[in-house]
Amino acid sequence: MNQPPRHAVGCVSFLNARPLIEGLDGRDDIEVRYDVPSRLIEDLERGEVDIALCPVIDYQRAGVELELVPVGGIGCDGPTLTVRLFSRIPIPQITRVLTDTDSHSSVILLRVILADQYGIQPEIAPLPVESTWRDSAEAVLLIGDKVVSRAPDEAVYPHQLDLGEAWKKLTGLPFVFAIWMARRGASLGALPQTLWHAQHSNAFRIDEIVTRHAAVLGWPADLAAHYLGDLLHYTIGPPQLQAVELFWQRAHALGQIPQLRPLRCSQPVGQAES
Repeated sequence: MNQPPRHAVGCVSFLNARPLIEGLDGRDDIEVRYDVPSRLIEDLERGEVDIALCPVIDYQRAGVELELVPVGGIGCDGPTLTVRLFSRIPIPQITRVLTDTDSHSSVILLRVILADQYGIQPEIAPLPVESTWRDSAEAVLLIGDKVVSRAPDEAVYPHQLDLGEAWKKLTGLPFVFAIWMARRGASLGALPQTLWHAQHSNAFRIDEIVTRHAAVLGWPADLAAHYLGDLLHYTIGPPQLQAVELFWQRAHALGQIPQLRPLRCSQPVGQAES
């Protein structure tokens, strides 16, 4: 009997991605490769993975034409908890932000929110090693598990902003931080259906995922369950795609995207359900 082709899937190792990929490790037809969000797009461009969970901004900046594969993503419809600005001073007074460069989308979302909601365009600089900023940085943007496991002291950084919540207040829309992407025209076979079924199956396994992964990544179990089960959203539908396009438009208006590419999906939204 012919074996199905083996596909390489690029994904982050953060807790927030587990509901998308839990159960895929160990399959004969899938190899999951882990990297930080900002490097997944490079893996996809080089053809080292067939599909990757990439920051949505990277669709516009990639060196090759891509397609969204709308069978899952990481988003929110309000607070996200793990994409957070910490500031020593009131946010309208910020002049410089050190940013966690692991996520391209989060850095651009910060620019959009600060410009549109607060009317400021502070200097954005990469976050140096931790020991050099905790005692001196004016403001920092952190993403992922480190917001929970290594957040700065609230007494030192009392002014905080959850970027998912800020986007919702600004636009009334959900936000999508990352979505499955593939090179345009790539042959994915049954991979989209496999990813869709994994995400929908895992929606009923949140407690199991928390038990298996939360403590290792520095999360209290109750907070991890609330985060994965209540705050984050993993399905991609018309409201999510509307939000993605609006985000791209605002990024373009701020000069963060040189030329807008049209949104292309590898298949109609919801097709993988069949």
